[in-house]
Amino acid sequence: MNLVKIKKYVALTFVFVCIGISSMAQAAMEADPYILLKNVAQSAFNRFDKELDTIKQNPDHLKVIVSEELLPHIDYTYASYKVLGNKHFRKLSTEQKREFVQVFKDYMVTVYAQVFSTYRQTQSVAVEPSKDFSNLNIVVVKSKIIEPGRPDIDLYFKFRKREDKNTGAISWRAYDMDAEGISVLDTKRKEINEAIKRSGIKAVIADLKSKAEKPLVLKQQDTQ
Repeated sequence: MNLVKIKKYVALTFVFVCIGISSMAQAAMEADPYILLKNVAQSAFNRFDKELDTIKQNPDHLKVIVSEELLPHIDYTYASYKVLGNKHFRKLSTEQKREFVQVFKDYMVTVYAQVFSTYRQTQSVAVEPSKDFSNLNIVVVKSKIIEPGRPDIDLYFKFRKREDKNTGAISWRAYDMDAEGISVLDTKRKEINEAIKRSGIKAVIADLKSKAEKPLVLKQQDTQ
């Protein structure tokens, strides 16, 4: 084996080892909802800080960050079914279910982005210490946005345990967020149930799509 081939072999081996380590680290993080939220929140806040100028020029860039940093750890399919309820879910066609999940996913991205639209570089995020969750399928993790001279903003994330059918690996995904005592799912469930009775599922899907596509607006005081 000549030197060039050896270098290529070493380089490829290094890449595969790094991928393996990264995958194991990712799996370990996803197996603990407290560590997961801490790491994901910190990663998102780092992006907010580094890309604040872009956010000021284009507030919708927050949706990009939420989609890339938070969305992979959100069980939006479960959230969609839960907010719709069994009664309405059973009545939908396969295509309507698919469409509802898609628009509700986009809507959740917009809602989460709006929550973080008040971000300032003086803010930081804190997540409560890990607690025993070994016998739980649902875990509520408390976090808060901290800023000197201002009241803390409490955010509670509800996580659901998932088990891979093939490997048996356990992971956690967030499916609801409670901001200052207001649950996203509880609020939307009431609205959607009333809207379906009044106008039907097609109108509800159209309304969610419209809200998801609505441009974000930053208040002047929040961009300073």
